[in-house]
Amino acid sequence: MKNITIIVIVAVVAIVVFAVPRWKQAQRAKKFEDYFEKQYGALGKTTEEILGHENATNAFTVLGALHYRIGQKAEARLTDTERRLLAAYWVEAEVNNGGFDQYFFNSAGDNAEAALAGLRDMGAAGAAGLLERAMAVFPGGKPPADRFKRHEVMEQIASQSKPVWSKCDDEFYKLTERLSDLSLACAKKKRAEIILP
Repeated sequence: MKNITIIVIVAVVAIVVFAVPRWKQAQRAKKFEDYFEKQYGALGKTTEEILGHENATNAFTVLGALHYRIGQKAEARLTDTERRLLAAYWVEAEVNNGGFDQYFFNSAGDNAEAALAGLRDMGAAGAAGLLERAMAVFPGGKPPADRFKRHEVMEQIASQSKPVWSKCDDEFYKLTERLSDLSLACAKKKRAEIILP
């Protein structure tokens, strides 16, 4: 009887420790999904539906809807154009939020090479140049695509990277390129390579 009680207690503790956090994470993910669906759902699910809503006042919203729908696809199903558009978007989002240090620390930095190609594709020469300079601090000029390996390297190169990234941050914030306009123009030009849903 005593053994059964211990087994029941261990099972309950295991459920609390493992299942509850996963359930909470799923609930948060659903809230985000619901928010974005409410925000962008009316613009459609296909590339043509979404791009068909563009006008002079809502280009940013159209681009957001396009990124949202691309982001719903499985990584293995992304085309090169989709991967590059998303990766370039995350450079702007992360750097504007916390600089290149944050960009490389977070999972967005896994796709630095795709982001660089995406920025070049869309004609964002200034942003591409800054990303390339920020990447050059890594051995061989290539940040590891694996986030945890990149963290290890970031610790090793911290004294060299901090001043370079700080300067790149300052220059990034002063860019006159409108990355969202360039990204949307690129998406329209390469619409056949954006396969939604």
